Amino acid sequence: MSDSETGAKEMIVIKSSRFGDLEVAKETLIEFPTGLIGFPKANTFIMIDHKPPFSWLQSAEDPNLAFVVIDGFEFGQAFDLKPPLGDKDCDFQPDDEYAILLIVTVRPDPRQTTANLKAPLFVNIRNRKGVQVIFDDSRYSTRHPLWTEDAAAPNAQEESPKEDSGLEGEGK
Repeated sequence: MSDSETGAKEMIVIKSSRFGDLEVAKETLIEFPTGLIGFPKANTFIMIDHKPPFSWLQSAEDPNLAFVVIDGFEFGQAFDLKPPLGDKDCDFQPDDEYAILLIVTVRPDPRQTTANLKAPLFVNIRNRKGVQVIFDDSRYSTRHPLWTEDAAAPNAQEESPKEDSGLEGEGK
């Protein structure tokens, strides 16, 4: 009997310099066929829950490569972030649900933490394939502030991994 016939999930081990060995269901992997900007050979990742609103996007190929990310729908409505329909690598279709992930730069002073709105990651929920898109629009910044001066920001540097399917799929 195959795993699909028995209901068992195929598990794999991902090595992480930050979190150690992580056993994850193979079906939770996210593939970026063209890689990420600056990391063209980093194609497969997993999401690891962290202290909300933060998660980690951990490379399955490189134990030293992980990004702090947040749910882009926090900004998606105001900035009208849309996936690239018809993208050959991710096969985005008009009715597909998708997730938007924004890569975060965490600063020593949490009030200076920023998100990259100029190059968000779009993940097709249906096939778990993603692409990083660069928007040529002055509304989008690579250093969009997450917090106002008087907002209390959570500390994104604490490390407590928890495997996550990673994608809630709010977009359509």
